[in-house]
Amino acid sequence: MMNGITTHPMFDGKIVKVRFLPIIDGYEESFIHFTCKNYENVEKREPDFKRCERLHWIRKVIENYLCKGNCSESDCEGIKIWEEPWRMYKRVHFLFEEERYLVIIEKREEYNLLITAYYLEYNNALEKQLKHYEQYKTF
Repeated sequence: MMNGITTHPMFDGKIVKVRFLPIIDGYEESFIHFTCKNYENVEKREPDFKRCERLHWIRKVIENYLCKGNCSESDCEGIKIWEEPWRMYKRVHFLFEEERYLVIIEKREEYNLLITAYYLEYNNALEKQLKHYEQYKTF
């Protein structure tokens, strides 16, 4: 087994899995996606340190989206969550607005698939996600 994953987060009663294939330069596809900029362009791919620093947040965001401000930060408003259609599936977006962090999973029949997770560096990217939240909020 190439990956070091021994446990998985859960969402909506189903396990959240990551993509392992294809293998890119000896690493699972999801590892490259979650840690690099310019993901599609192999020649220009470079580490994104804001993504790397937050890898351990993915599980916390997925498993604690119901907190709704019960954390120790007095100005925290919790995780915003909404569902958007994507091809034949639905994608669940988790936005930790105060930290400008977005996690997206895709609902599958037997499990959930972790699609992406990243820091929203630019204000317009955060604003775009907030507009999607207002349009699609279902939780």
